[in-house]
Amino acid sequence: MVFLEELMAFLGRFHPILVHLPIGILLIAFVMAFLELFKKENPYLSAIRLCLLLGSIAAMFAALSGFLLSRNGGYEIDVLNYHQWLGIAVAVCSLLLYFLYREKSGALQWARKILRFRFWLFLILVILLGVTGHYGGTLTHGKGYFLEAMPQAMKKTFGVEESNDELLIVENVQEAAVYDGIIQPILKQRCQSCHGDRKQEGGLALQTRESLLKGGENGTVLKGGNSKESELYARLILPEGHKKRMPPKGRTPISVDQIKLIAWWIDQGASFDKKVNQLTQSKEIAAILKKLETGEQEASQVLYADFPKAPDLPKDKVDAWQAKGIKIIPVAKENNLVLVNAINYPQFNDKDLQELLAIKENIVQLKLGHTAITDQAFSTIKSMPVISRLHLENTKVSDNGLSQLKGLQKLIYLNLVGTKVSAKGLSNLKDIPSLKNVYIYQTGDRDSVALKALQGKVRIDTGNYRLPFIATDTVRF
Repeated sequence: MVFLEELMAFLGRFHPILVHLPIGILLIAFVMAFLELFKKENPYLSAIRLCLLLGSIAAMFAALSGFLLSRNGGYEIDVLNYHQWLGIAVAVCSLLLYFLYREKSGALQWARKILRFRFWLFLILVILLGVTGHYGGTLTHGKGYFLEAMPQAMKKTFGVEESNDELLIVENVQEAAVYDGIIQPILKQRCQSCHGDRKQEGGLALQTRESLLKGGENGTVLKGGNSKESELYARLILPEGHKKRMPPKGRTPISVDQIKLIAWWIDQGASFDKKVNQLTQSKEIAAILKKLETGEQEASQVLYADFPKAPDLPKDKVDAWQAKGIKIIPVAKENNLVLVNAINYPQFNDKDLQELLAIKENIVQLKLGHTAITDQAFSTIKSMPVISRLHLENTKVSDNGLSQLKGLQKLIYLNLVGTKVSAKGLSNLKDIPSLKNVYIYQTGDRDSVALKALQGKVRIDTGNYRLPFIATDTVRF
């Protein structure tokens, strides 16, 4: 009996593989059925019939494996039910279409009555596939997965409201319960889409005290009194782009202040019952807690509130950049400030960067990692006066020209991971008063003496750190 349960759980893991087979096969069949409408003869009939037979069989296996996978739990019941029954409907509908596309289907009385409507039934099947896939994506990636990535122009056209996380405001923060009033709302806002009551990635749920203490498949994630040995915190401070970093890439990142509050709570014993005024507070933590009373948290509108208002964006140029794959994302609408991200356009080069000078007063974040830029890019970047975050990781930039960043008076973050920049070149950064964080993991020479001179003003992340090894871990980082 135990073996049977284990076998069913194992077979359920094949669902993500099997579920794509009927989608591809049935869509090919639909395309041929559509083309058949414009033909006097039926040249695709045999192929359509074969695709429907294979597609219906694949749909049944996908539905069965999905049912076995759902037995493991960890999914929102309503969404799971919709996905499950729609998947069954796809299998039934595709099997029905197979009989309607058989040469002798007209011999059956019931088939003769609906034979002329078989293409429209096919269209319904395609719609069912799309809706079923939507709920499948929601189960896997959480609500809002598709809408989050929708281009701004499409959101505006279709009237899709952007999801703005509500700022956490606590009226009397010193009298508030630390866990219920501060920590749990942060976890709910940033973590529970993947680790909540409807979905538990890695078997980890964070919506209750009991589930938080229980941990996940790899054991406990919380060690009261020691944030560095608590995986709940350790995952939050991994460098950007690390596959183990939480929240994962594509999700709304947790703010620095929120990370510090979580570390403070853990280091103070991770109490679930104490009030804020019962825990020791450093000046930094006291200041962060004070912000909770006014709502002055690290939202984009707050971060860029003191920035000058930039000119309106040239719509024709923005549309052209977007078409190339260069993302232009508003971060502070009142100031017309934007984030420029070239991640989907790896051939982005120095010439492309020069074209962005048309919106140089709008760019506050510039992500050029993994692109084709060179040291010539610095002569262009220095003309962008309001840049606060600059990503140059895994590019060909080096020490040459790094000194040209001195004029960027608002630069607080610089990512040089995987470049040829050395400690000598980094010495040019000491004259940027606003700079707080520099990432140089896997860069060139990192002379410790030169770096120490800079570290007095700037936090240098060399990547020379190790996560604490917990007894339940299977991989040592």
